[in-house]
Amino acid sequence: MTRLLLTALLLLGATTALAAGDYRGDARCPLPKDWSNYSEPYDPLQHPDDYPTFYKADWPGWSCSYQREDGVIVQYGDSRSPQEQWLDTWGGSNGDQN
Repeated sequence: MTRLLLTALLLLGATTALAAGDYRGDARCPLPKDWSNYSEPYDPLQHPDDYPTFYKADWPGWSCSYQREDGVIVQYGDSRSPQEQWLDTWGGSNGDQN
């Protein structure tokens, strides 16, 4: 039972990291040393009823991408603002999604 619970928690953590964007970066996409030009990392799935209005919620997020030698595109972060992420996740489109 304990193993099952531990496995479930690890999987939940992994899926949350993927949903929020992977902000760890790597050697070719290092994280910015100063976040002053970007919004903080944001996960709209954690805030279904809370449209982001905090400081820098309308600023773009940090992102970086490149194509590896084998053709795979590596993407870190999300360049959309927290407000754009929230609207894209929780129904901010102009179309009818009933």
